Amino acid sequence: MLTRADKLLIAVLIFAAVCSIIPGLTSVAHEQLFAEIRVDGKLIRTVALRQGYSERIRIGTSQHYNEIEVADKKVRVVDADCPDQICVKTGWISLPSQQIVCLPWHVVIKLSATSQNIDGIAR
Repeated sequence: MLTRADKLLIAVLIFAAVCSIIPGLTSVAHEQLFAEIRVDGKLIRTVALRQGYSERIRIGTSQHYNEIEVADKKVRVVDADCPDQICVKTGWISLPSQQIVCLPWHVVIKLSATSQNIDGIAR
């Protein structure tokens, strides 16, 4: 049977646990997202992703191309002439460390942020 002191200790521990969780739930991440576009491992362009900004970027040569769309903190490959179309089927990406890869044309689009929401355990 629990004594009054045991019940008080349990209540204090639950209160402390709830208080430590609340700041993580209410904090808003103010991070600047960037899309790094690389071809053959070389950085071609870095695009800052922000609300209300949109742009279409065409990269490639006369033999092949990728058309990239940037809109409202998201990126996707709209069109490409690669045979497998995996880069197009990937769709929109919007979180840090997500990426789109076009293996036939060696194109990598990776999102990065100034401050990532990764806790100490995940690192």
